[in-house]
Amino acid sequence: MYIPVADHVGHAIQHAAGYLTKRAEAEATKPFELTHTQWVTVYWIEACIIVLLFTWNLWLARSIIFPFKLCAVACHEGCHALVGLLTGAKVKSIVLDPNQGGTTRMVGGFAFCNIGSTLIGSGLLFASFDQKASKIAAIPLFVHLTIVSLWARRSRFTLLNVTFIQGLILIFYIVAHAVFLRFLLAFIGVMNVMYSVWDQLDDLKINESDVCAFQRLYPWVPAQVWGAIWTFVSCSGLTAAILGGIVTFKKDFPAQYFESQTFIPT
Repeated sequence: MYIPVADHVGHAIQHAAGYLTKRAEAEATKPFELTHTQWVTVYWIEACIIVLLFTWNLWLARSIIFPFKLCAVACHEGCHALVGLLTGAKVKSIVLDPNQGGTTRMVGGFAFCNIGSTLIGSGLLFASFDQKASKIAAIPLFVHLTIVSLWARRSRFTLLNVTFIQGLILIFYIVAHAVFLRFLLAFIGVMNVMYSVWDQLDDLKINESDVCAFQRLYPWVPAQVWGAIWTFVSCSGLTAAILGGIVTFKKDFPAQYFESQTFIPT
């Protein structure tokens, strides 16, 4: 028996299935084509880089970004301490000084870990392309800062700064269902992934940058070469994180919002 309505419904379903298949194939062949949501994230990352580049040592402006600046230093020094532990060192303390920058005091082991800041920053930038991924990435960042605060418990200034950043993470995690958390993580991510660059630009601290430390240990390699190497590593991490986020996270803001509620809903 011929039923026109059923026939039309069948054609509609077939047409919809064909359209979705073609759309999926088109998206698969264009992995680097940015969606509107991805453009927002990329523009925000670009803005963070430009703002930090001009305000890192700019009078008055550097005071505004000061807590985030020391957050990047805290993450960096935490990587030093973790690498030191893995190489048999005894970590005594971590100190963040408002004038001297950061230092990790340890005995023995291997302390250099510029790559640690790059990895942390790259991970945060990658996660900032998706709301659920941002909620997941905020947890290890919070734990890392907690570990740093344990090593820095003798310094009230360090504890105050780390606690402030942890408080911001919690607030952004809870408020508005973590919609704005991705932007906070992207900002912190830029500060970390480009830390070796900021470290070279920082002319206010007493403690030497890791570039100068490498040049002191390996005097046959000029500091400019070490600076170029670590700048290349930072830029590579930044590029990899952005491209990875573009390829991996294609959903728009509403879809990301609903998906994020499947992980620790707020």
